[in-house]
Amino acid sequence: MKIIPAIDVLDGKCVRLLKGDYANVTEYNNDPLAQVQIFKNSGFKYIHIVDLNAAKTGGDENLTIIKKIANVEGIDIQVGGGIRTLGKAKELLSCNVKKIIVGTAAITDINFRNELKENINTNDLIFGLDFNIINKNPLLSVNGWTNNTNINLFDYVKENSWIKNVLATDISVDGTLKGPNLGVYKNLLQNTHINLIASGGIGSMDDISNLKSISCNECIVGKAIYENKISLKDLLNAN
Repeated sequence: MKIIPAIDVLDGKCVRLLKGDYANVTEYNNDPLAQVQIFKNSGFKYIHIVDLNAAKTGGDENLTIIKKIANVEGIDIQVGGGIRTLGKAKELLSCNVKKIIVGTAAITDINFRNELKENINTNDLIFGLDFNIINKNPLLSVNGWTNNTNINLFDYVKENSWIKNVLATDISVDGTLKGPNLGVYKNLLQNTHINLIASGGIGSMDDISNLKSISCNECIVGKAIYENKISLKDLLNAN
């Protein structure tokens, strides 16, 4: 299983949100580039970047810093947050971003979804499907986790069978370190053919082992690193 360390950027700083709440922010490093170097020096070559400002507003406040990160030698990155036009998608891919993560617009706008299908290599495209468990159903959330929809995660993946990569985040456990939603991930792995990237709730090496046990393809680790719950050495060895 591929393990990817995460950097969430808000107002130019490296932060984590609790359960996607922009009012509940913890700052860990005021220089995202310095955090990239920490990951690089620990042996990681691939990093997950989320532009939280863009996720909420679609703005470009952090675009300069993201482009600088994309050009760090020896590091590849995937970037999500606020990619709501084909132009923005192409711009990021043209400046050394390895993969882009689309969410809100790809969920709510079928025209944008079709544009991506026709113009972007599916290997370079990750669908970020963030969900809340409501009445036992995983329902998708959009606009930086601020709005819930009635779209079922499982239905969306099955209806868009051309999608190769899915980053599925359980908002209800994100930032809690209480463990990932193994039930939802197991369902996705057993009933679809996607490359699954698990995110949300990972707080220990046991959680990593549990994800491996259900044959999860990849996972994102964020807060557990910053809170020193998991060492970068242990994560690298588990890759």
